[in-house]
This record gives sequence, structure tokens and C-alpha cells, in this order.
Amino acid sequence: MKPTSLIGIASALANSRKLKLALVGMQFAYLGYKLLQKNETSKGKKKRKKLKT
Repeated sequence: MKPTSLIGIASALANSRKLKLALVGMQFAYLGYKLLQKNETSKGKKKRKKLKT
């Protein structure tokens, strides 16, 4: 089971409003991290040329 699914289930079962908001925030943060990680690997790491001074 994916971590986002587990966090979603936990937020659905939580009684506290603050806990629900925290779990939904964690879910968004995880999805954002995965999106940024995917974009970085698809583009590849660009090497910068060093300027000669």
C-alpha cells in the first residue's frame, strides 16, 4: 500500500480536526516531494561550466 493511501485513510478515521489537517498536509508534502524528485530525474542533473577568471 502506498504511503499516500495510508495517510489518507488515517485522516479519514481521525476525530480531531487539527490531526486531520496535519495528515492532509503530510500527504500534500509527500506528493510534492515525489513530483519534484520525478522532475529532477527526468531532466537529469545539468553540469555547470566553471568560469575561468
